[in-house]
Amino acid sequence: MSGRPAAESLERCDMNPVKIVLGFVPFVLFGVSAHWLGVGWSAVVALVAALVLVAATSRGGIKTLPVVQAAIMGAIALVAFVGGSGVDEFLDLNARGGASVLLGAFIVATASVAPFTADFAKQEVPREYWNSPAFRSINRKLSTVWGVTVLVIGVCHIASEHLTGAGAGPIVVLALDWGLPILALLQAIKTTRDVAARRPATVS
Repeated sequence: MSGRPAAESLERCDMNPVKIVLGFVPFVLFGVSAHWLGVGWSAVVALVAALVLVAATSRGGIKTLPVVQAAIMGAIALVAFVGGSGVDEFLDLNARGGASVLLGAFIVATASVAPFTADFAKQEVPREYWNSPAFRSINRKLSTVWGVTVLVIGVCHIASEHLTGAGAGPIVVLALDWGLPILALLQAIKTTRDVAARRPATVS
């Protein structure tokens, strides 16, 4: 026998969803400041925040989430500063939402092989369970949930910008820019708490 604990001995996979939310701080900064600082400088601010987050969370290994955010923000900043007026107009409409769509797509695409939530779960769960089927199953599900949430937020932001340009009413724009994203975020937080607290044997 290998001596590795059975999957059933992992009663729960404790995870603080607030830590996951804080892991998205660079993108939050970018989304909030883009209208005031412009896309280029907002991307620089977010890039710096992402690099700080990479360094601050590097204990135990580099974490995926801040690295990917840094890469996306760096690319947006570069395009913003070297592009022309046509590029500026495109970024004004699509950068906030597009960045979230890119990040969400990456999270969903890698959830089955390298779920980013595992980086957060490993802070709470003993090392001997990290390779257990239960631990992997929980984090595949949670990473998918968060990836879809980020995708939804991105689509909402893109729709909001385009509808604003088309003269949509402020209530519609506010609902897309803030209402639906906040609801999606709250649902992801609730799902994280529910799934993390559930017995792994019941997690599909």
